[in-house]
Amino acid sequence: MRAKNASVAPPIIYGVALVLVTLILTVLYNIAMVTDWFPDRSTPARGWPQILVIGAGWMMGLAVMTGLILFIISLARQIKLNQQQQNFIDSVTHELKSPLTSLKLHLETMQRRPITHEQLFEFSNTMLHDVDRLDRLIDHVLEAARSEAGRRIPMKAPLEVRAQIAAIIKTLERRHHLTHNTIRLEGPAVTIKTDATAFDVVLTNLLENAIKYSQGPVEVAVRLTPLVSGGISIAVSDQGVGIPKKQLRRIFKRFHRVGNELTRIRQGTGLGLSIVKDTVKALNGSIVASSPGENQGSVFTLTLPG
Repeated sequence: MRAKNASVAPPIIYGVALVLVTLILTVLYNIAMVTDWFPDRSTPARGWPQILVIGAGWMMGLAVMTGLILFIISLARQIKLNQQQQNFIDSVTHELKSPLTSLKLHLETMQRRPITHEQLFEFSNTMLHDVDRLDRLIDHVLEAARSEAGRRIPMKAPLEVRAQIAAIIKTLERRHHLTHNTIRLEGPAVTIKTDATAFDVVLTNLLENAIKYSQGPVEVAVRLTPLVSGGISIAVSDQGVGIPKKQLRRIFKRFHRVGNELTRIRQGTGLGLSIVKDTVKALNGSIVASSPGENQGSVFTLTLPG
């Protein structure tokens, strides 16, 4: 059974209460110093000694409040990270369980009773699809580990971008059983010097996301725009679920997934866009996301040097 996620609210409430109590105590302390409320003193402090004591009191109060605030922020971030990691584990477990269950079912069926040649062909195709799905998941996790460790060293060589993207599109159309030209490719042939493997990782993840988060018929476009500097701009747009504006800056964070019910039913580990960002950075490029809002599609614009 899945453990219940910890809530961010309690530490924030406790921390805010402590900050308020500290602030009240600090104010009372300074009032006492100014008005000489201490009963054991016959004469109040005067001049610079009193100012120094008051200043020291304020500094101590501010130091305590700063520490408490930093503690609250750190604790909230840690709880959020734990929630994201739990969601990641749940997602990976589901991603592993589904194809393994399918493989086991088909193998048991083949063992228990004779099957026709047509059934064998159908079973083998399904099993190959499941194995391919497992292979992609493992590659995904390993790629995330390599990106986080900074072990990717780009091996740059001339690459004809349009031809490479066309090959990626053909593979994805076959994998997702899409008709030809479902993913439109627009723009001229451009050659840049980059790492072909890393480029495949980036474009495959962006297009997989565009397909996965589409609503209704898949409508994805890839537009190539040569840059004056010799590089290239690649815009991947879709007509899918879109991205809330408040989440645009967070979607490239590890484990982050857009938090609405429509997108949560999609398969995924929350690593894809994090891998994209780290890989693009290794290629000395940049990537930005834009979206008019939920259910209005999104555009990811990738810029790579020549």
